[in-house]
Amino acid sequence: MRHRDSSPLFRFLPLLLLCLAGCFLISCGEKRVPPVREIPELPEVGLNESPAYFLANLKPRDQDLSSFRELAPTIGKSLDYVNSKPQSALAINAPHLKVTWAELGDALKKLRSLLPEIEKNPRVLEENFRWVPVPNGIDYSGYYEPRVKASRTRKPGYEQAIYKTPPDLAAIKKKFGKYYDRRTIEEKQVLAGKGLELAWAADPVDVFFLEIQGSGKLIFDDGTEAYVNYAGQNGHKYKSSGRIMREKGLLKRGDIFEQREWLANNPDRVREILNDNPSYVFFKFGSRGPTGAMGYTVDDWMSLATDRNFIPLGAIVAYGANIPDQKLGSVPLRGIGFAQDVGGAIKKNRIDIFCGGDERANYVASHLDTKGPAWILLPK
Repeated sequence: MRHRDSSPLFRFLPLLLLCLAGCFLISCGEKRVPPVREIPELPEVGLNESPAYFLANLKPRDQDLSSFRELAPTIGKSLDYVNSKPQSALAINAPHLKVTWAELGDALKKLRSLLPEIEKNPRVLEENFRWVPVPNGIDYSGYYEPRVKASRTRKPGYEQAIYKTPPDLAAIKKKFGKYYDRRTIEEKQVLAGKGLELAWAADPVDVFFLEIQGSGKLIFDDGTEAYVNYAGQNGHKYKSSGRIMREKGLLKRGDIFEQREWLANNPDRVREILNDNPSYVFFKFGSRGPTGAMGYTVDDWMSLATDRNFIPLGAIVAYGANIPDQKLGSVPLRGIGFAQDVGGAIKKNRIDIFCGGDERANYVASHLDTKGPAWILLPK
């Protein structure tokens, strides 16, 4: 039986801990503290739901926000980008919809001014904006910031090189259209020993998925960390590992989580699978996290990668999807997002949601493949 200590220290320990917690929160200053996630009581997202129904179930916590006011910095990034464009030029030039950059800027300014009101009355978004639906909805996927275990030197357990851009990359691509493919780089080690190694990773699969994401964070064995960002590509067409493994009859679902599980259980076939993708990405050290096509870092659950010819960078997008959850199977996510990034596989009716850099982000991005509604918000 555990006995309660009645000494003064233990009697006042809860109060002391509470004070320390308060000091910690104060010291965090402007750092966003996500709300505690609970079992959602909100209904699942429907492909054909109306803007009114969407707004009735719109909650900031779904985007890990404590308040919609926290959208302001992300809005500012989009506004800076939109303001840099010729204001009278068309940002959207479709047969059914023509929108200038100035109109996109007006929408962003209007949204920013309404942030204090949205939580009290979400209907202000319907009253102040035209909700232009994306025809046939959106195919949603996700991306995240990978964390890769690495060493600054090659040693047992850290054998996979992460390369910076070779000095002859541009010249060879200009002459031949392509550089060495992945198989040549990995099997013949044509770049080894040339001083191009940024770091050495513990797992080649981690590096492969780092290439897919385009940026991430290296967690070094000496306790230090460093951002790495996309610096170049070898010119070969990308072939997804999911497609490679499906063609070999190795997968049932085909999502990234299943891919990684299969590769972990079959280490003797890892090189065979990875080298069937000829594309290869080179990196550089960076000072910040994943950077979108606008040149700004992307924000969890707010930044969206879109086809800029379909949904232009700078657009406000009300989006909805039922996202994977390890405990509940799936949970509804309705959010106010911003087109701030692009991707080679993001075409027309597809949106990639930036999910962040934690384990949940990894899980959601690895499993998310669903259809849901989306609207572009324009000022009335």
